[in-house]
Amino acid sequence: MKIRIKILIFNDIILNMLSKFYLILICCLLLFFKAGAQDAKLDSVAENIHHYGLKLAKSSLFLHFDKAIYSNNDQVWFTGYLLKTITNLDQYHTLYLSLLNNIDSSIVLQEKFLIEKGFSFGGFTLPDSLPGGSYRFVANTNIKKNNEPDGEFIQNITVKSTTINPLTANISIFKAYDEQHKTGTALVKVLTGNNRFVENAEIKYQIGSDKHILLSGTAKSSVIGELMLDFPADKITEENNQLSITVKKGKDIRYAKFKLPVIKRSNYQIQFYPEGGYLVDQLASKVGFEIKNLEGTVLKAKAVLYENDVPTDTIESNSTGIGSFSIRPLASKKYFVKILNEHQDETKYALPIVLKDGVVLTTTTAIAENDFRIHLEANSQKKVHVLVHNFSNILLNTSLTLERNKTQSIRFRLDSVPVGLNAVSILDSNYRPIAERIFFAHYNQLNETELSTDKNEYNTRDQVNLKLTVSDHDKKPVDALVSIACVQINRLSNIHNQNISDYFYLQQYLKPLPNRPMGLKLVDQDYLNDILLVKTWSRYKWPETEIKAVSKQDVFSDLAYHGKITRKNKPLDKPMGLTTIAGENLNFLNTDSAGKFNIPYENLMIKEPKMRVWLAMTTAKYDQYDVNIDNPHDELKTYLIQRNFEALNTRSDVLNESNQSITSLAGIRLKEVTITKNTEATEFAKRTFNRCGDYVCRYNILNCPNHTADVGNSNPIKGKSYSTGRGGTMVYQGCTDEERKPNIMILKGINLPKEFYVSDITNKNEPINFATVYWNYQVLVKGETPVSFNTGDLTGQFKIIVQGVTNGGVVYGEKEIVVRSR
Repeated sequence: MKIRIKILIFNDIILNMLSKFYLILICCLLLFFKAGAQDAKLDSVAENIHHYGLKLAKSSLFLHFDKAIYSNNDQVWFTGYLLKTITNLDQYHTLYLSLLNNIDSSIVLQEKFLIEKGFSFGGFTLPDSLPGGSYRFVANTNIKKNNEPDGEFIQNITVKSTTINPLTANISIFKAYDEQHKTGTALVKVLTGNNRFVENAEIKYQIGSDKHILLSGTAKSSVIGELMLDFPADKITEENNQLSITVKKGKDIRYAKFKLPVIKRSNYQIQFYPEGGYLVDQLASKVGFEIKNLEGTVLKAKAVLYENDVPTDTIESNSTGIGSFSIRPLASKKYFVKILNEHQDETKYALPIVLKDGVVLTTTTAIAENDFRIHLEANSQKKVHVLVHNFSNILLNTSLTLERNKTQSIRFRLDSVPVGLNAVSILDSNYRPIAERIFFAHYNQLNETELSTDKNEYNTRDQVNLKLTVSDHDKKPVDALVSIACVQINRLSNIHNQNISDYFYLQQYLKPLPNRPMGLKLVDQDYLNDILLVKTWSRYKWPETEIKAVSKQDVFSDLAYHGKITRKNKPLDKPMGLTTIAGENLNFLNTDSAGKFNIPYENLMIKEPKMRVWLAMTTAKYDQYDVNIDNPHDELKTYLIQRNFEALNTRSDVLNESNQSITSLAGIRLKEVTITKNTEATEFAKRTFNRCGDYVCRYNILNCPNHTADVGNSNPIKGKSYSTGRGGTMVYQGCTDEERKPNIMILKGINLPKEFYVSDITNKNEPINFATVYWNYQVLVKGETPVSFNTGDLTGQFKIIVQGVTNGGVVYGEKEIVVRSR
């Protein structure tokens, strides 16, 4: 066997291209074989997939947040790491951070932060009025690729709040199926955040998607905040089973979605993943499988494997919903699985079809150190090409002939293969893929982070002395830039926590990954083997589909403020000057001759989050011009709403259907609910008067002398009648003085890094009750690096978390300490 080692040019793996990886391989072959040996078909496919691969490329962004559970009015700290770029690094200058409510995808907060040399640092305060619930931060860079934001990162969080949500909407199934009427009933509950009924809320509902609308209408909630919605259960299919509702009460609007049950469909989902890709007649294979319920919760369950109708084996999934079994199938037989549960499910879950001719690829483990071994077996003699690649470059390759029913073992030396996820692919004599396996190379060469403290238990307002070391696989010190947090453990979440190591090596390519309760996924080799068997598997479709050439090149643009000045709705005929003021930052810019302009990001930098940027025209006749500005936050908001984020389900359960009864009043105690009417109108919340100083008091008297500064005053409306206070009425004519348009437009600035507030532990009168007792966004680690900080007044368990980057990858480390009262 002859294996040729190629020069490696490192690129990050793009595993979200798995379904098309084989075409990229063909492209890579062009880079390593002489032009004379290529045929026209290979040239055409390679050129097309080269452009296709560039089209799917995207930046990789990771954010380290100080915690995952916040309160309203809480402080948020984060560090952003740009791990991979799709254009020049100096083109990245702004991080856009949006906070979305997971219930209805509404955007409750948008901020901008500076990106400098691939790093972004931020600190800000959550709104005091933020209701409790499940939220997600969505981060994007300022780069747009083909007019879509690039470099997305999502961090789910939980907010604990004392603010009562004025409106919540929940959907459940009251009755799945009525045999007599062939209908089902969904229950919509409209409540406040403290479980008070919302009466007469306007409810718009729709069953189905845009192309398959089954039912739509409007209704109102009852005196107990409920709506019973009947639907034709016998017509519900997987194409039209989404129930979408919009609930409105006053100024509050909420959205909710729910998947209605499909009659005569199993309650479970099982997917099978033969190692290497296919089951082949009379060849032993390992088959991975994953079991979930219809809501996406992974299930630990048992099932029976059948050959035709004869049971042959009992199989079982673990707590991540993943399992595996061995099988030597026959093409003349049919194979399926039945799940074992209390209410015996007779649904048959068919295994993939068995090929009459093919190759099976098996491994002992997908975790490799300095070499990787595979076993190939074919049920007929055939010539194959074996490639090791990183979905960007071919690293090793050889050709060999497989004898019928004889196992061929191959060992790959991984000297030229990068650390992380790579693939071995088997191609037939015509360079068509027939088997693949993803593996993790150089698992023993990951960076290590060592954290040690002078003690494990501390008093309140005590000093913690930390020593931090980052080393490579040879135990040699490595320079690193890291962010460090020390946070109360009850503010962390096993479900929501993310770390840079799992994200860099696994999650950005294999999402979503099943949850691992113990935290770091990368250290668990059993877990890693399971997901590399299941989550990296793809079935080859490209030989069946004609791939058209991609002639359009990527277009990169900037998510930023753009504007245009017009006069009488016509473009300008010469440039105009503009000024921007951001605190002490005063800048000048000019439009082009047609009045168009872009505001450089340097003009938008602010030192305080509440500071705004002022934009003005440099002309005395500014009121003769109109300025139209495209706000990047509005553009991003539209994009995020259209994304229609699906709620991430990371739950795990043991199969048991004995607790699925639902009642209409579950969770509500009627005798404890009191409904009262609020007689104070919310629109009279502040002292109000218009530009001319006119106002209307709460008794509808215009400019009432007895209520000059009353908080109940409102603006008068032109053309409306008001009392004069002397028994008569008058029609308000409005302000009669000429009003001139202002020459000021307010823009939202780009936040600069903010220093973490260090409390004075000697001041006994100042309570120190922060859950995050320490945060530092950029610590340079060179050898053994000392770090010191103080505990506060909170007691209990705390966790020190270190995340960052080196020239040779990423680093992560953590250590727990305990704080006790003095």
